[in-house]
Order: sequence, then structure tokens, then C-alpha cells
Amino acid sequence: MSLSETQKHHLTLLKDIHAVSSLCSTKTYIWAGLVRDIITGAFLREHSDVDGFTLNLWGLREKMAALYKQRGYTISFVKDVGFLRIERNGVHAVFNQLELDGETALWRHAGNEGTVYFPKQWLSDVPFSFYDMKILVSGIEFEYAIKMFPQLLNPEWKSREKDFDTITWLNKNLDERNINPIKILKRIWSYNPYWAKRGFKEYTMPCVAWRLDPIGFVETG
Repeated sequence: MSLSETQKHHLTLLKDIHAVSSLCSTKTYIWAGLVRDIITGAFLREHSDVDGFTLNLWGLREKMAALYKQRGYTISFVKDVGFLRIERNGVHAVFNQLELDGETALWRHAGNEGTVYFPKQWLSDVPFSFYDMKILVSGIEFEYAIKMFPQLLNPEWKSREKDFDTITWLNKNLDERNINPIKILKRIWSYNPYWAKRGFKEYTMPCVAWRLDPIGFVETG
């Protein structure tokens, strides 16, 4: 099956992400919609953007921005939530800060106002092959937790049909790998003062996935 122009632009974007990360001696992990495609090894649908988190993004922001600019990207940095956005040829990517503290990974999804904590071991050590590229991803466990419990990030999140389709795939993948979903949910939590300041009192304390209501359990049968 031939690739669309958008998919071709996304491949170029992914190549540049890998190249710039390597030049900065860091790693960028892709998360969200593209993860299923990357693990499968081919595009399964059109995507609107690329989401990633980069080790020490804040410390490398100026260097990375300059390297992306050299490649023709439009660059912007949103200070209040600490993310870097790049765009070219009608496609864009957004990167957040990733930190490691011992065996714990900290994803600053809303800068210092929102952090997700999860096991470092969930991050892919071995990159996946995707159209002759090697790409690191967030990991099956991470994706499952975030898809099932988007409240870890955003109390206003509205789930879409494609989210439930992905959850079905994630459940099957976990079953094939003999990974217990319950153990996943006990190892990821978040703290979001960003939302507490906006009137969501339940966010004044950390949110633990295990104690949240899922968006919907999907049969794996």
C-alpha cells in the first residue's frame, strides 16, 4: 500500500527527530497515536501530529531548536507548560520534558504544573523498526494506562472511537505478553496542580490510576 503525502512527511519528521536527538546525545520517545503503528511496523491510519517526550528537553531546548530550524522547521516553545513544537510541510510534533530519577521516569506533560510518574523500565530499550528507521516508544504499559485513564493528564478529556479501538489492541497485546493490567495501574500516578488551580479540587492531591474510573473496559476475546 502506497503512502500518502502526509505519511511521507511524517516519516521525514520522525527521521529528523531521531537525527536531532542523536546530535544532542539524548533520546526522544514517541507516545500516543503513532505508537500502535510503530509497534505494528506500518502506518495504520492518517495522523494529525507526532507526540514525544525528550530526556532533558529543557536543558537542550536552544540547541535542539537551532538544529530543527536548520532543517526548515518553524519552532515555538510554550513556557507555561514547557513544550517544544516544530512544524514543516503541514505536519508538526510536540515534545515534553522527560526526566529520570533512579528507576522512575517523570514526564512533565504540563511543565512543572503537571507530571506523570511511571517505571523507567516501561520505556522501550530496543527501538522498533519502522520503514527502515529505528524508533523508541513510550511502551505498551504506559500507553495502556494513559488510554484507560486519561484523567491522569486531563479531567476534561473526551474519549474518541479510535481510543477504544486502541484499547482493544492494547489489551490483546498485554495478554500476548502475559502482562497483568492490574499491576500496571498500581505503578503509575500523576500530580497536576495545573488543574487544581482551575477549580478541580480532586487534583490537589496526586492521582493514582488504580483508584480512577476507566473510560471503559474493552473485551479482549
